Amino acid sequence: MSERHDLIPPAQNVVESFEAACKELGLRVHRGSLEKYEECTHWHITIPKQKGTLEATWWPTNHALWLDVRTNRKSEWMPAVIKSLAERF
Repeated sequence: MSERHDLIPPAQNVVESFEAACKELGLRVHRGSLEKYEECTHWHITIPKQKGTLEATWWPTNHALWLDVRTNRKSEWMPAVIKSLAERF
């Protein structure tokens, strides 16, 4: 199970803007892709030396950007990070 948080992506440079926002928050960002949706950009977001992984996905065809909190990867730092990213996007 997961908890999804939709963000409002900028009109352009979504990947660069999202990664810059994460780095400004002190987050470690690992970019990858999704096998099921090859056109998507998918990130695993962590905080060094802390448990938990927040996932994010950018789907350009649908102009959709969202965060996923998976039950087995949830951590205490995520609500504040989700709030900060939602305020930026």
